Amino acid sequence: MIEFKDFNFKYSKSEKLNIENLNLKISKGECVLFTGSSGCGKTTILRMLNGLAPEFFEGGFSGSMKLAHLKIGDNLTEFSSIVGSVFQNPKNQFFHLDSTSELAFSMENFGFAPQKILERINFLVKEFEAENLLDRNILEISGGEKQKLAFMASMMLDADIYVLDEITSNLDLKAISLIADIIAKLKKEGKTIVIAEHRIYYLKNLIDRMFIVKDGKIIHEFFKEDLKNFDGSHCRTRQLDLNLVKLADKKLKNIGKNYLQLKNFEYKVNNKNLIHREENFPSGLVYAIIGDNGCGKTTFANALSGFLKSKGQLILSGKELKKKDLVNTCFQVMQDVNYQLFTNRVETEIKLGCKDLRNFDNIVTKLKLNHLLDRHPNTLSGGEKQRVAIASALLSGKKILIFDEPTSGLDFINMNELSNLIQEISNKEIIIFIITHDYEFLCSSCDEVLYFDKKGIAERISLNLETKDRILKIMTRVK
Repeated sequence: MIEFKDFNFKYSKSEKLNIENLNLKISKGECVLFTGSSGCGKTTILRMLNGLAPEFFEGGFSGSMKLAHLKIGDNLTEFSSIVGSVFQNPKNQFFHLDSTSELAFSMENFGFAPQKILERINFLVKEFEAENLLDRNILEISGGEKQKLAFMASMMLDADIYVLDEITSNLDLKAISLIADIIAKLKKEGKTIVIAEHRIYYLKNLIDRMFIVKDGKIIHEFFKEDLKNFDGSHCRTRQLDLNLVKLADKKLKNIGKNYLQLKNFEYKVNNKNLIHREENFPSGLVYAIIGDNGCGKTTFANALSGFLKSKGQLILSGKELKKKDLVNTCFQVMQDVNYQLFTNRVETEIKLGCKDLRNFDNIVTKLKLNHLLDRHPNTLSGGEKQRVAIASALLSGKKILIFDEPTSGLDFINMNELSNLIQEISNKEIIIFIITHDYEFLCSSCDEVLYFDKKGIAERISLNLETKDRILKIMTRVK
């Protein structure tokens, strides 16, 4: 089905090979996984498979690649008819603002009858339990809902091959379980599935082979039987079994009581008023915010940051903040960091708004950004952009830091570095909120879990050895 022979590829603006000496066969019906550090070449391999490189991502190549009856340079329309793609950033593949029109788009372009299109939409909506995604404004749905919609759209043509690039990056664990079920059904139908991922636990029983990629080369290959006792330690990858995730050792906290107080703090979520009657948050702690996609986690962050209209009192260190003060007090790393990259150079971007540069070298080094300082932010991978925005937040000097899905593009190594940095900066004069569906990151970084439902904070749980399994059950909805 897919074969690479002595294949090399280099982007036009790259200084080195992005894929080097790739020799690989993928049989029809196989499900294979590529994992490795950010920028290692995983996404580039997928771009070869769906025809986007070198058609849109210009570069030179040597060797050969065959995909079914296609080869590099063939018409992109032919690729799209047999390859369904889901990108790391789903908004990059949307053509409509209306969700139902987006689902219909590919079949309309291939001339299918309206009734056939409607039948396919209804089938996928049922498969994905996604009735709530029909007839929605794409700009108003959550990041996780966008990802789910992108997956559904990729399946409209019933392709033979699916390439999935970090498809679970913004999904909650319940939605990831649903994605795993869909992949299992595709595999049962004989579809060929190629996945690039950092979070790999949901694929444990689905993949036939796993490849570790480094600097454009495959350095390890694991078969299904090899993965039974795989814990990722020697390859420095994420866990295949979330039950094996351990709590990180954290420093002794210096706590500031009642540092942040919310009193009758009110804002709208999905056109409904939500009120936090009274919540007290000591400083020095790192708070994880968990809950289903679309329950209002990011809306809470936007209200706290001053991006959204709100009522009531927000008191920081005994001083009531006016709405105009919120932007100057809070720094939010958004779920889609493309919205907050403004300059043409990474170093300039990181220093933008930075009040104290004394920790610059330390943060840049630990986030592995030194070699990227002269690059344009828009030329970076998703994970690299994420690290740039995180560096800006850590150097901002602001009192409230909010990270919205900060690990959506981060590999195991950078996840741990970020965890260590968050612990370093956590002190009596700062408060940190992390919106996350990433249980591994939560266990390495956070002190208390705020479980959100559609009515606000349903429960607050201190993270410790006695509660970690219960938190995992909440996140996966295992009763």
